[in-house]
Amino acid sequence: MIAEAAVRGQVDLDLVSVDSTVGRARHRAAGMAVDPGPLDELEKAVAEERGVQERDKAHR
Repeated sequence: MIAEAAVRGQVDLDLVSVDSTVGRARHRAAGMAVDPGPLDELEKAVAEERGVQERDKAHR
Protein backbone atom coordinates (compact mmCIF):
# COMPACT_ATOMS: atom_id res chain seq x y z
CA MET A 1 0.00 0.00 0.00
CA ILE A 2 2.83 2.41 0.84
CA ALA A 3 4.63 1.60 -2.39
CA GLU A 4 1.51 2.28 -4.44
CA ALA A 5 0.93 5.60 -2.66
CA ALA A 6 4.59 6.51 -3.13
CA VAL A 7 4.36 5.87 -6.86
CA ARG A 8 1.38 8.25 -6.98
CA GLY A 9 3.34 10.87 -5.01
CA GLN A 10 1.00 10.66 -2.03
CA VAL A 11 3.64 9.65 0.51
CA ASP A 12 6.62 11.61 1.79
CA LEU A 13 9.41 9.08 2.17
CA ASP A 14 11.85 11.50 3.84
CA LEU A 15 11.49 9.63 7.12
CA VAL A 16 12.09 6.21 5.61
CA SER A 17 15.51 5.17 6.82
CA VAL A 18 15.45 1.38 6.76
CA ASP A 19 17.79 0.02 4.16
CA SER A 20 15.98 -2.45 1.92
CA THR A 21 18.80 -4.95 2.32
CA VAL A 22 18.24 -5.00 6.07
CA GLY A 23 14.51 -5.44 5.56
CA ARG A 24 14.99 -8.33 3.17
CA ALA A 25 17.52 -10.04 5.44
CA ARG A 26 15.20 -9.71 8.40
CA HIS A 27 12.26 -11.16 6.48
CA ARG A 28 14.34 -14.05 5.21
CA ALA A 29 15.72 -14.76 8.67
CA ALA A 30 12.17 -14.88 10.02
CA GLY A 31 11.20 -17.28 7.24
CA MET A 32 8.79 -14.77 5.73
CA ALA A 33 8.11 -15.00 2.02
CA VAL A 34 8.07 -11.49 0.53
CA ASP A 35 6.54 -10.74 -2.85
CA PRO A 36 9.34 -8.88 -4.64
CA GLY A 37 6.94 -6.74 -6.69
CA PRO A 38 5.77 -4.30 -3.98
CA LEU A 39 9.21 -4.18 -2.39
CA ASP A 40 10.82 -3.36 -5.73
CA GLU A 41 8.24 -0.61 -6.32
CA LEU A 42 8.98 0.91 -2.91
CA GLU A 43 12.71 0.82 -3.57
CA LYS A 44 12.15 2.49 -6.94
CA ALA A 45 9.96 5.19 -5.36
CA VAL A 46 12.59 5.90 -2.69
CA ALA A 47 15.32 6.16 -5.33
CA GLU A 48 13.19 8.53 -7.41
CA GLU A 49 12.43 10.67 -4.35
CA ARG A 50 16.12 10.87 -3.50
CA GLY A 51 16.83 11.97 -7.06
CA VAL A 52 14.21 14.72 -6.81
CA GLN A 53 15.67 15.90 -3.50
CA GLU A 54 19.21 15.97 -4.89
CA ARG A 55 18.01 17.85 -7.98
CA ASP A 56 16.20 20.38 -5.77
CA LYS A 57 19.33 20.89 -3.65
CA ALA A 58 21.39 21.51 -6.79
CA HIS A 59 19.00 24.23 -7.99
CA ARG A 60 19.10 26.23 -4.73
